[in-house]
Amino acid sequence: MAGPWAVTGPADVQPRPAPVYRGRFAPSPTGPLHVGSLLTAVASLLDARAHQGQWQLRIDDLDQPRAMPGAEETILRSLEAHGLTWDGPVQRQSEHFERYQAALAELARAQRIFYCRCTRKSRVRGQPYPGTCRAYRTQRADAAVRFEPTATPLHFADRIQGTVQINLLETTGPYIIWRRDALPGYALATAVDDGADTVTDVVRGVDLLSETAPQLALMQALGLTAPRYAHLPVAVDSQGVKLSKQAGAAPLDDGRPAQNLSAVFRLLGVPEWVVAEAGTVAALWANAQEHWSPARLRGRASVPSPL
Repeated sequence: MAGPWAVTGPADVQPRPAPVYRGRFAPSPTGPLHVGSLLTAVASLLDARAHQGQWQLRIDDLDQPRAMPGAEETILRSLEAHGLTWDGPVQRQSEHFERYQAALAELARAQRIFYCRCTRKSRVRGQPYPGTCRAYRTQRADAAVRFEPTATPLHFADRIQGTVQINLLETTGPYIIWRRDALPGYALATAVDDGADTVTDVVRGVDLLSETAPQLALMQALGLTAPRYAHLPVAVDSQGVKLSKQAGAAPLDDGRPAQNLSAVFRLLGVPEWVVAEAGTVAALWANAQEHWSPARLRGRASVPSPL
C-alpha cells in the first residue's frame, strides 16, 4: 500500500449512522471483468448481505474515450453468471452529469476552485502541484479546474486498513476535479455519487485508498456525508503486479462460475471447509455469507490470484 498513511487517533471524518446498509459496485465499461474486479464485487455484495442491506450497481461510464463497445453488457452477464444480484435499476454516471455541474458551481461560489493550464511536463514529477495558476478564479478556455484543499490534515477510519491521516496540500496540492475535455474528474464524480444518501458503505480495493482523502475533502466542501469505507487487499499475479485491464488481466470465464467464486472466497478469508462443502453457485453464496469477516483481511495489501 503506497502513500503517507499513519495510524492515528479518532477520525474527524465521521461516517453517517447506517440503519439501512446501501453498498455499491462501480465498474468502468473499459473491458470485461477479471479476477481482481470479481474480488471487489463479491466482497462488497457479501458485506451488504451480511448487514441485511442493499447492493447497487453503478457503471462509471463518464470517460467515453476509454469505454469499450459492449463492455457494459459483458459486465452484467458476468455478474449474473456468478450469482451477483443487484438491487434496483443499474445506475450510470453519464446520467448524473447535471449533479456534477451543480457541485462544480457550488465549489466556485465558495471560491474553492481555480482554472489551470499547466501541463504535466511543466511540473516536477512526484511533487505536489504548487498552485501556479491559483490566481485564475474566473473561467478561461482550455483549462482544467483544480480544487484547493485546506491545510488541515484529514483523518478517516477504514474498516480494514485502520485510521488514516493525510495532508492533501502536502501530498497532492490542489487537484483536478474537472478535465480540459469538459468531463468531470474521477474525484468529483465519485464524491458526489458516494456522498449521496443512496450510499452508506463503499467496499473497494486498497489501490484506491489514495483517492479516498480527495473525495472526502470534496464531500466536506459540498456538505455531503461520508460513507463508511473498507479497502480490500488487491489480487496480484505471480510477479506481484496488480491484476487490471491495463496490465492485460485475463477476462473471467463465465462458464466456470463455481470455480471462480471458490477461488475468490478463499482469497477473502472464507474458511476452506466452507467453500469445499458447497458445489453450486447458490450453495457457495449461502455458505460464504454466514462466514464473511472483513477482520480476516486486516493488515494485508494484496492477495495472490490462483486463476
